[in-house]
Amino acid sequence: MSLDFQQLTNDIEQMARAAGSRFETRQTLLDEAVEFLHNNATAWDAFEDAYQRIVQDVLQATNHRPYRGSARPLAPQANPLDAVLEANGDHLPTKATVISVDGSQIVPDRHAPYVYYLINTGGIVYQHGTPVAPQVFSTPELHFPKSHELDDSRFFNPTGVSIERDQAEMNELARQTFENRHGDGPLLSIMDQRLLYVPIGEIAPQFKEKVIKEWQAGMKKIKDSGGLLVGYIDRPLKSSVMVMLHQIHPAWSADEPDSLGHWEGITDADLFGRLLRPGARSIVFADVSHANTRFKKAGRDNEICFFYLNTSDREDAPNIARVDLPLWVAQDEIAVQTIHELIVDQCKILGRYPYVLTRADEMAVVGKQDQAELEFRIGRMMDQFGVATESTAKQLTKDIARGGQRPHQL
Repeated sequence: MSLDFQQLTNDIEQMARAAGSRFETRQTLLDEAVEFLHNNATAWDAFEDAYQRIVQDVLQATNHRPYRGSARPLAPQANPLDAVLEANGDHLPTKATVISVDGSQIVPDRHAPYVYYLINTGGIVYQHGTPVAPQVFSTPELHFPKSHELDDSRFFNPTGVSIERDQAEMNELARQTFENRHGDGPLLSIMDQRLLYVPIGEIAPQFKEKVIKEWQAGMKKIKDSGGLLVGYIDRPLKSSVMVMLHQIHPAWSADEPDSLGHWEGITDADLFGRLLRPGARSIVFADVSHANTRFKKAGRDNEICFFYLNTSDREDAPNIARVDLPLWVAQDEIAVQTIHELIVDQCKILGRYPYVLTRADEMAVVGKQDQAELEFRIGRMMDQFGVATESTAKQLTKDIARGGQRPHQL
């Protein structure tokens, strides 16, 4: 044990005091935000005017000013903004196919004795309403320099591996959707990932554009296969609806179009945690952001929309998730309600989180024991071909220190 916990005792106490104070402040500001939402739940003209200002002054502006994003009601006047839409079972299909895919990776390590990385996609095909056992699958892919590749620098890029993993998840979900397109009832394709995909890290613009096009190609394949595509985000941190509310608040300023003013720090999940009863959802919103504008330009049907859903079964402990939908799903009211009902049904199996997402993660995750076994097998094969396998000096000394050995004494 290397941490001196005694030195941290005072800091831990101060941390708890600050958290308690922040909680009290948050509750007071939430009271105000909820009241403002109720009082403006049908202020359609005001919200539309605010949206048009953002389009003209931010999203279409040539200076590309930073903008964290907001929202707009997808179907104004169909329901008030504070509507609570229940899962009443009317649209829960008797039979449906629910597919989920997740991904995991072993990132390249420059201290390792050999150069490689691994991406594993795993998932489940769940037959809702039937006695058929779920079908699970796992597909590992080992990547390494080929015999003609003397430059192996690209194999030391964790960011690139993460992007490849994300793309592999979408590709596999699209493939599984296509393979199961003739099943009984609706076909729900759900991933534990936002649909409005933006590659992480500092990468070349042309490469980013290529990645997004490939992502959208996967979305299109799911659409063409008749799938209802969903991105599920547990404990979302976005404040899109809060920004939308603040844009009609008297304190809003055009100089800071995405500012929350004194509501800063309050998320949409905080807001809808006050509104949504167990199993209920919000209305559907469209995402308003630079990223979604690019998505729409590449394919109008792929504009990303979303709703918030309380997956908890307890009145006193809401669990708010954000459910992403492409426009071609979000415009279909029956499809949205079917998705709502199926997700709530999935959450009843294990509680608060969809069963298929849990199983997909289980099939995809590469644990420490898996990695150790893989590297043992690689090492044995390297020996057969006369390839020396030794970690860097730095890694070897760390392994000794972390393996319970006594430190060296002078």
